[in-house]
Amino acid sequence: MFSFAFTSTKMALRLASILIKADVRVHNHEVIEDDMSIIFTVNHFTRLETVLLPFELNKHTGREVWSLGASELFVGRIGSYLRQVGTVSTEDPDRDKVIVRSLLKGDHPWIIFPEGQMIKDKKVVDPAGVFSVFNRGGRRPPHRGAAHLALRAAFYRHKLECIYNSPDQEGMEEAMAMFDLDTLDAVVSKRTVIIPINITYFPIRARDNIILRMASALAKDLSERALDELSVEGTLLSSDTDIDITLGEPIDIHPYLYRPVHAELMACGDDLQKLERDPKSLFNEASSQLMKRYMESIYRLTRVNYDHIFATIVRYQGTKLFTERRYRNRIFLCVHELVKAGKHSLHGLLRKTYRNIIFEDPSPKFHDFMELCLREKVIRRDGRLYRRVPGVTQGKEDFHNIRTMETTYVIANEVEPLEGFVDLVKEVAVMPRQELSKRVRDIFLQEDQDAFEHDYEKYRMSESHPMDIGRPFLLVPERYNAGVVLVHGYLAAPEEVRALGEFLYERGYVVYGVRLKGHGTSPEDLAQTQWADWYESVNCGYVVIKSFTDNIILGGFSTGGCLALMGAGLKGEKIQSVFSINAPLKLRQFAARLVPSVVSFNSLVRRIRGSETGWEYLENAPENEHINYKRNPLTGVRELNRAMEAMENVLEQIVVPTLVMQGSKDPIVDPSSGLDIFSQVGTPLKELTVFERENHGIVNGPRSKEVFERVYRFLLWARDQKPQAAPVFDEEVSEPVKSADLSETTTAAS
Repeated sequence: MFSFAFTSTKMALRLASILIKADVRVHNHEVIEDDMSIIFTVNHFTRLETVLLPFELNKHTGREVWSLGASELFVGRIGSYLRQVGTVSTEDPDRDKVIVRSLLKGDHPWIIFPEGQMIKDKKVVDPAGVFSVFNRGGRRPPHRGAAHLALRAAFYRHKLECIYNSPDQEGMEEAMAMFDLDTLDAVVSKRTVIIPINITYFPIRARDNIILRMASALAKDLSERALDELSVEGTLLSSDTDIDITLGEPIDIHPYLYRPVHAELMACGDDLQKLERDPKSLFNEASSQLMKRYMESIYRLTRVNYDHIFATIVRYQGTKLFTERRYRNRIFLCVHELVKAGKHSLHGLLRKTYRNIIFEDPSPKFHDFMELCLREKVIRRDGRLYRRVPGVTQGKEDFHNIRTMETTYVIANEVEPLEGFVDLVKEVAVMPRQELSKRVRDIFLQEDQDAFEHDYEKYRMSESHPMDIGRPFLLVPERYNAGVVLVHGYLAAPEEVRALGEFLYERGYVVYGVRLKGHGTSPEDLAQTQWADWYESVNCGYVVIKSFTDNIILGGFSTGGCLALMGAGLKGEKIQSVFSINAPLKLRQFAARLVPSVVSFNSLVRRIRGSETGWEYLENAPENEHINYKRNPLTGVRELNRAMEAMENVLEQIVVPTLVMQGSKDPIVDPSSGLDIFSQVGTPLKELTVFERENHGIVNGPRSKEVFERVYRFLLWARDQKPQAAPVFDEEVSEPVKSADLSETTTAAS
């Protein structure tokens, strides 16, 4: 009967999986071995675990997984169904015998929730760090039932092995009858283990969902408690939720039995029934130690996510005023330190994207949590500043609705048991702004230097330029009011924009000359990069500059200008202004249009022949031979085309003052690019300046000073402007709304 019902459950869950969109991932299931007789000890937050976990574990073990269930569930049809699928009531008088017998046979792993109930507040440790859980208005230690059962199973396995290995096998029939065994062969080939499991949900939110709506439609008189629970548990099954099921290292039970205090009990030939007369007290100390170990392991497996860090920062920040930028900086530094320490499991999204949080591009996860904090009145907004609401004490809601009313409190509780986690986050949460900025700046400056030196050493060739040409540079005047992220062009290096950087530095700007990934080394390095790598290089420079000042300017030449405009579109009002010089939207060279198909052809040739053949590079005759590459990888041109498309997609989102500069006879960039970019930029606070020039590299050479002066005049003007929303376009008007007077095209003297 168990097997039939379990199979039915699997069929139901497979059907449900079509409707339920949560991303369920099982980690470290490889620890399960065939000779293990297993108790899984699992944290318990929702009813979902009692159904989902046996199904997921069955997929990875091939065994029917049974579990203990609360006695109040065993009524009517639900109770009958639970019994059929291998769930045993906690009040069943034969509970222990059923579990021990199953463990001896090793045919069915068991799931036991050591907390004994759903822990809706996720509060499992007291201020001293001792495990305790809420129960009926008070707090108690977690149950030791899983430890007792594992110890009993291991004890009887040992006793049965003694009988099995004895010359006369005296007592064999009695032992087999006691546990309803057909043979002892399977018993002696198994070992008893406890495998801790942690289930982490991200994000946890109480929202309207399809399951809540269906339940409300079917039962009009749902209690407030039921509605609260469905608003949380139904949302956890949506496509926005990740469910990480992580298995810990197996805990072998034998070492807890083979101790001097148990020597007499463990002796072969002793009374097999002796343990049954006092099943708990004989192993009382061992079960306490075992319980503590698997509880620590369960919570050590928690997958740390954005919400955990943010909720803990908010908990310990005090009543200081924070900007969104400071929150982002603190989140980044916390994750950076966690990654460096390597002690905790991190949610996949956090590990992959935590640097993006500090780059200040759109971050839905960040803003979703901010809105949660505001909704729960944990923090309040004062203009562009946020303050922890003073005097608010969390954890005062009723235990059963705390998940819906104090979600931030619940999230922060979940990571309290992680060793060192709270101390690390607390230190960053209260870190003074200047120290925070310096810590972040030092990280990115060192990373930039290390990355350049690594790439230069790896890809250095006879045609590579001296390291000083390609090394990123930082210029910091004694006094400053703004900072510029300055970006060089394609095939070039930071040296290309150094003269402009020094010009601005002399006028009181902090300047960081970015090295785009793949540049300043060799064409072979560039051939391995993508445009997203270049944009990340710009973002690294952005972090460096914002560690000095909140008045941030993005600017660049050629491809650098393209990337600067892209950053302005994505970062919105977080920057002060942006300028581009000869940024490409179209290229002069017709061959550039053919590159994607040529690159695809080369990839096909390599697959067929298994060798590096095909047309990989174009010869390049640069204006500045001491800076630029003399060979142009076709993959790089393809990525340049993609960067131009990405920039064009966000031009209308630019809301800050914008200067577009273009050479009238640029031989590389189609001169129409300047006007096309200008017309698509969203803000009315924009200017297009056209210089009469026949060369592309107008930021170097005897006439470059005019370009620099134009940039400087624009920055002085832009400093006093306020960002404006992107203009609204009438559907019947083909041309954009006219910009302000400053936006009129000007032509510099030739």
